[in-house]
Amino acid sequence: MKNENANPLILLGSKGEKFTVRPGCGMVTVPGLGVVNSDRMAESIGKTVAIAGKDFTVLKASLPDILACLKRGAQIILPKDTAQIIMACGIGPGMKVLEAGTGSGALTVALAFHVGEDGKVVTYEMNPKHAKNAYANISESGLTERVEMREADLATCAETDVYDAAVLDMPEPWAVLDAVTPALKVGAYLCAYVPTMNQAETVVRALRERGYAETHVQENLQRELVVGPGGTRPSFEMLGHTGYLCFGRKIIGP
Repeated sequence: MKNENANPLILLGSKGEKFTVRPGCGMVTVPGLGVVNSDRMAESIGKTVAIAGKDFTVLKASLPDILACLKRGAQIILPKDTAQIIMACGIGPGMKVLEAGTGSGALTVALAFHVGEDGKVVTYEMNPKHAKNAYANISESGLTERVEMREADLATCAETDVYDAAVLDMPEPWAVLDAVTPALKVGAYLCAYVPTMNQAETVVRALRERGYAETHVQENLQRELVVGPGGTRPSFEMLGHTGYLCFGRKIIGP
């Protein structure tokens, strides 16, 4: 039986391969690697172990490690956008965050990590297949106790003055604003993640119609620098457009 509250470990290969292992679970099957003694891994942090003829360094898994090893189903929000969402919405320890469009659970895990042991992420997902995969990923992260999954339409939310922030990753986020807005505390931030400019414009107009302040849209572009023996240059490839981040802040009470 898996220990859903155990912090995962990462097996780091010489070529950058990564595999997560939940300690305290005995013999477990790690997809793409084989059967591993998780109890042995817990005793080998900082050491090199041989598995299936290859050497791996055992480390405590960081948040980037966990996100890199998630089982992908629905397209995830990438770290470059996740970091901006968390910063711009002021998400931190002890906060209660509302999320819609759990997908593969990558953003859910990142939010759960940042709200800490005293915080909570309530996430809505209508697709049963996505919900099942997301729950498995959240379980592997060791953050299950910080997450409440609801397999339902966010439009059915009837809570009032509960959440410190909301993040909406769905095709028509403006359609649920009448349910989300009452659920937010005064001063709470909302972010809607959408792929097209038309959607971004519709979101911002809908936020302004409901009295939200600090409304704006951002796009993050990321380019790596390649450091080589003959010099350093920008990479020919880059993380360009992934989505538009639409922000607003609730300033009107009930």
